[in-house]
Amino acid sequence: MSYLKFDKNLMINLEQSLTKEMLRTNQAGAYHCSTIVGCNTRKHHGLLVIPIPELGNKSYVLLSSLDETVIQHGAPFNLGIHRYKGGVYSPNGHKYIREYDCETVPRTTYRVGGVILTKEMIFSSQENRIMVRYTLVDAHSATTLRFRPFLAFREANELAIQNTSLNPDYIEVNNGVGFCPYKGFPTLYMQLSRKPTWVSEPNWYNNIEYSKDRDRGIPYIEDLWVPGYFEIPIKKGESIIFSAGISEISPRSLSKMYETELASRTRRTSFYNCLKNSAKQFYIKDNDKEFIMSSYPWGSVRARDTFLALPGSTLSIDHTEDFHQIM
Repeated sequence: MSYLKFDKNLMINLEQSLTKEMLRTNQAGAYHCSTIVGCNTRKHHGLLVIPIPELGNKSYVLLSSLDETVIQHGAPFNLGIHRYKGGVYSPNGHKYIREYDCETVPRTTYRVGGVILTKEMIFSSQENRIMVRYTLVDAHSATTLRFRPFLAFREANELAIQNTSLNPDYIEVNNGVGFCPYKGFPTLYMQLSRKPTWVSEPNWYNNIEYSKDRDRGIPYIEDLWVPGYFEIPIKKGESIIFSAGISEISPRSLSKMYETELASRTRRTSFYNCLKNSAKQFYIKDNDKEFIMSSYPWGSVRARDTFLALPGSTLSIDHTEDFHQIM
């Protein structure tokens, strides 16, 4: 039994689905946070948000989102969703969602005509890398996937605005590309487990709205840079893994890395396991030191919050060794 499962009726109803947010973290301080339909409603949301010590003790949104498109017979079906100025949603990919569950990792099931596609996300525990696995469960004709990355490269509490300082150059790496739009930032490497076609098509997507920030009365409109897109054919029963991180990786290792991370996760088959998963998401490890993050996405490591949270997030889930190490 999954304790976190939502069906089509809830997912396509934005009034309900946009109020439900999900958070995934690793033990290196990175996080992924968004709504369960993948529409960012806060400036703090992002697919890959990481700390960059060289730029200060803050988190930075590198990859805001990754829009997927299913192509059959030359017709594109966009699975992404963004809110633009004036409350306009485009594309409307949520209408293709049939189910969302998070028994082990977040998994979204899409249905586009005869195509059934699943999307699962998992973090590498010890490095700032997120992996997204796409599996073509069913298809009646040749199918191609297109991935369009939306880059922010800004502090999580700020907003990106179209500018001329951005460096559009990229480097080609094994099964992918690397971008570093601004000085001082690390290079973001985006790679796939199988060789894709990269199409350079740089463009700014302007006036993206974050509705939760608007409701709070704080700045809420930004421009995101989309440098192009990946395109790759996929066969029925095949899985493709997309990786985004600040170091290059061997694409051959992605499948094994994904399965290793998956095997280490606690399944949410009971309320206790749900609480255990939530507690472990706030662990931070820095070499031989261990800490507890006070909260995501706004928090930091603070002594008072650590002492308050320590018994419940360690001893109560039988993590005695972590208790002593953090203390």
